[in-house]
Amino acid sequence: MRPVKTSWSIRYRLEGRSDESQITVDDQGIARPVAAVRELGLSIRRREGWDYCTKRASICPAGDVIVTSISVTLLEMDVVGSDSIFLSGYNSWTDSVERHPLARTRGLQGVPTALVNRWVLDNSGDYRFVEQSGLPGGQHGVGYGYLRSGDQVLLVGSLNEDSGFTVVRESVRDNAVRLEKEPPERVVQAGEELEVISFAVCEGTLTHAFDRYTSLAGITRRDCPPLVGYSSWYRHYGDIDHDKLVEDLRGTAELYRGRDLGPCAPVFQVDDGYALVGDWTSPDAKRFPEGMAFFAQRARELGFVPGIWLAPFLVEKESAVAAEHPEWLLRNAEGELVSAAGNWSGAWALDTRKPEVRDHIRHFMGVVTREWGYKLLKLDFLFGACLEPHGQMNRGQLMADALDLLRDSVPEDTWFDLCGVPLVSAFGRTEFCRIGCDVGLDWDDVPYMRLLHRERVSTKRSLANTRGRAHLDGVVFRNDPDVFFLRDDVQLTDAQRLELLTADTMLGGMLLTSDNADAWDVGAHEAFDRALKAFVEKEQEADLR
Repeated sequence: MRPVKTSWSIRYRLEGRSDESQITVDDQGIARPVAAVRELGLSIRRREGWDYCTKRASICPAGDVIVTSISVTLLEMDVVGSDSIFLSGYNSWTDSVERHPLARTRGLQGVPTALVNRWVLDNSGDYRFVEQSGLPGGQHGVGYGYLRSGDQVLLVGSLNEDSGFTVVRESVRDNAVRLEKEPPERVVQAGEELEVISFAVCEGTLTHAFDRYTSLAGITRRDCPPLVGYSSWYRHYGDIDHDKLVEDLRGTAELYRGRDLGPCAPVFQVDDGYALVGDWTSPDAKRFPEGMAFFAQRARELGFVPGIWLAPFLVEKESAVAAEHPEWLLRNAEGELVSAAGNWSGAWALDTRKPEVRDHIRHFMGVVTREWGYKLLKLDFLFGACLEPHGQMNRGQLMADALDLLRDSVPEDTWFDLCGVPLVSAFGRTEFCRIGCDVGLDWDDVPYMRLLHRERVSTKRSLANTRGRAHLDGVVFRNDPDVFFLRDDVQLTDAQRLELLTADTMLGGMLLTSDNADAWDVGAHEAFDRALKAFVEKEQEADLR
């Protein structure tokens, strides 16, 4: 591939000093000032192939230093001349589609602060730590992105988000792409060798370039079958009880009885509503007198993989955990509790670096899997683990550490479906992952809601993400595109229902609904039959490849 010209900037200060030094490296590879280069021990390595280039910068300082900023600008990228640009949104819910290079991505500009604070609208996106341009040609993403010209792309991606998140920002003015890497949240010791940023540039078709990128990053997908089945959320939302789930399970078993599912596994997933968020091992005794293990056992008896929803890094403000263990809650640098969500009675984030919190997470994850018997865990609101850098870890490190904690807490054969997660952190760590926002019971919500954050509920935007992130499916995990609707009590046209079903069938690794299939008319049953057959055939063909 053609040479990739870059310029670099690294700012740092010696421990105990307030004045900063800056090192710049120009597009000819000349680093200045020489004294600072020696003091920081900066080195840059390059590797090339016919379709890729990687660059890695490491430091080995002469004295203890604090790195305050790291950025690389990729020059002469022909941003303006590209047909479109894709910049992966921070969260699994964040809108992520190919756009014109002169388009803009809105943040929370113009949304009243009181509204943001009341509903915690800045929690799930990158609004708290990334500058939101909002200007044409000033779009950004996190982790990776690409420029498209015809059927060819030029992909730029971080090779190690576990060491800190990387903002990928376009600059139409400079015809460049800029990488802004999270610096370490600790002192780098004298003589310690530390890689501070690494990235790849890959070219080819999107499939080829993304495969090359994940290979260079050492990312492989966890093995698992595709899923079909049922989730309770969009039928009942949080209003579930024993009798409702028993009826749901009966209806789901009837829908799938005698069907050839090929390589697909059928799942019955209990969603939110069985306990206060955080009090996972204390389900509501009145609504669930036989407990939650009942549904795992019954689902297995009927041939289904049992699944259940948790938000492991959040606690509802009215939960027993929040009342009994306030010392477990995450606090910011000012000592204030970190608000993590406006859902339920409001929610705080847990401090996942505290040993007691880690033991607590291991305990309830073990109860849900080993004692209750659930195999599929839908793990939601995972961004709560990295809302604030702390414990000498930056956000990317915290997220990687928290996800690894979850995996280490369960049997090896447990399947994860991650949701509300910084997306690139999930690559290779989960069997399934949501790749868009929640669908709604209408097409695109009411007009004033469309002025809010990029992670808002919207069937239209969820469908767009299913298409925009289709290249992830089967490479870094199986895509969870959320559910389809065939029932008639949602505000979707027949064409919109069919469009959603078709996209989920052809582009996802899960095909789930929350519908009461007993209420479907003949046309709905026929549409489902066709979709299920196509989904199974698609996955059978993928197995043969």
